Amino acid sequence: MIVAIENEAFPRPWPAAIYNEELRRETTWLDVAQGPGGEVLAFLCAWRILDACHLLRIATREAARGQGIGRALVERLIAAATAVGCTHIELEVASRNAGALALYRGLGFAEVGRRPKYYRDPIDDAILMDLPLATLGERGARDG
Repeated sequence: MIVAIENEAFPRPWPAAIYNEELRRETTWLDVAQGPGGEVLAFLCAWRILDACHLLRIATREAARGQGIGRALVERLIAAATAVGCTHIELEVASRNAGALALYRGLGFAEVGRRPKYYRDPIDDAILMDLPLATLGERGARDG
């Protein structure tokens, strides 16, 4: 189902073999959101690299967009990355992807750079975004 959503969402989709490889990596987070009947509605793929989390892919079935499902997946990633001690989450997003940019900005991600003509189909700049995460000590000081 992930591959079907991938094919629907991206002009240059990853083949199933990439996801099969990701499932074998210890550093990969692969999360899905399911509907009431168990149908996969969205997925998220990220890597943990030392103290960073890199969000690689996120997509929601076209018919399920606009319901907060992608936001919920990113919020779960934020919680999981924080719990294992990541200090930030980083990602690239196409500059013309207004929906994704609004989602990430709404969750506190900030633009930290740009890669001109990073995407090829269609040609578009990549906006580099970063979200600093609270460390355990910072959370304890705030919550305590």
